[in-house]
Amino acid sequence: KIIKIMLPFNLNQKSCTGCSACYSVCPIKCISMIHDEEGFLYPISDDTCLKCGLCERVCPIITPKQLKNDMHDCYAAISKNYNLWKNSTSGGAFSEICNAWCDEKTLIIGAAWDKFVVHHIGVIGPTQISSLRKSKYVESAIEDVFKNAKIYLDNGDKVLFCGTPCQVSGLKSFLRKDYNSLFTIDLICHGVGSQKVFEKCIKYYEREVGEKVNQFEFRAKRDKYETDYLSLISTESTTRYLVNDRYSQLFLNQLCLRPSCGKNCKFRNTNRQGDITLADFKGLNKVFKRLGGERYNYSTIIFNSEKGKSILVQLQKTMNLYVC
Repeated sequence: KIIKIMLPFNLNQKSCTGCSACYSVCPIKCISMIHDEEGFLYPISDDTCLKCGLCERVCPIITPKQLKNDMHDCYAAISKNYNLWKNSTSGGAFSEICNAWCDEKTLIIGAAWDKFVVHHIGVIGPTQISSLRKSKYVESAIEDVFKNAKIYLDNGDKVLFCGTPCQVSGLKSFLRKDYNSLFTIDLICHGVGSQKVFEKCIKYYEREVGEKVNQFEFRAKRDKYETDYLSLISTESTTRYLVNDRYSQLFLNQLCLRPSCGKNCKFRNTNRQGDITLADFKGLNKVFKRLGGERYNYSTIIFNSEKGKSILVQLQKTMNLYVC
């Protein structure tokens, strides 16, 4: 019988982010990412472990990666392409960054829905990123994308990775060296929500509408920005918008977050992990008086490195940018 245990160097659930660097680096695949009773992924090792120590060496919590990001140029941004904006959560910055930096052979990695479960997946080229757009406020499973990214990078191909700061840090720790062909985007992150709580809320919505829910979308848009948290559920017969839905309220009030998130987050600072940091732009009309009455929501783009800043000229062609 194989005995499975938590990794001994990081037993505290308030520090383990579930970034999967340890899982990805294990040479004999004795580490699995398993959901706990609250619906969060944690690394579990079996007793075939070689005690090689690689998992501990790549843990970004145990061995934090020293960063050299000393640039924090900030912009409010919105795509000039209405359809691209409409199919994005905020101002369309993620899509425009992919268009600016990636070519048709670039591996682009981000979070995508698989029914009501979120996985990080890779697609090839910016024309394939539709599933990676929009916010997903549920923990994303990394699975094998770190290993796939390394294969591409070692072959000299370009890779763009977008995720939470702990996921970006996990990728960089796993790679154990810098690559000029890697471009990273981190998010100003509220935290990641519980898969189990989200699934329970889906069941609640199904009881409420009397039908099986086929699709759920956070931060849905109609024609213009209307509310921060307008969710969308689709069934076989209807589409319904929800203002401040049950799950979003639990998430925003930090009642269903991973223990390592919120006040326990080690990445909640200005020492950003990505070449670029993305977020919604809150308080647009207060910061930019000349945009008073603007009814379209914008992205925040923060350039943290020279690599990130290298695409600014291209973004100026496809986005309206306002320096903060």
